[in-house]
Amino acid sequence: MDKKTLYEKAERAFNQAFEATKQSVKLVSEKAGEAAHVTRLLIEKAALEHRVTKKFAQIGSNVYDRFAQGEKALDLQAENIQVLLEDTKKLEVELAQVEATLESEKKEKETTGSKAV
Repeated sequence: MDKKTLYEKAERAFNQAFEATKQSVKLVSEKAGEAAHVTRLLIEKAALEHRVTKKFAQIGSNVYDRFAQGEKALDLQAENIQVLLEDTKKLEVELAQVEATLESEKKEKETTGSKAV
């Protein structure tokens, strides 16, 4: 199996997992009666995780390409690698913000839930 076929299979698997995650989040959110904004945040989190995973796959593919071309050392300052690393970092920051918001919503729900009892 060549690298391109492997990458395409991995990307298909990531996409299928992402779609399954979205459906699961929607179902769980509906059953739990969560607010629409929490559902949106859960879907956004899944989308960001998917995008980060794709960036990691692109980084890995890029590193492998360089290795396959006979490069002995990886130049992290190469423009294409820098772009991928910076994009990944931005996505991780967005993901952390969404996770923090979700955690805040969870704590708020627990606080209001305990006061109502």
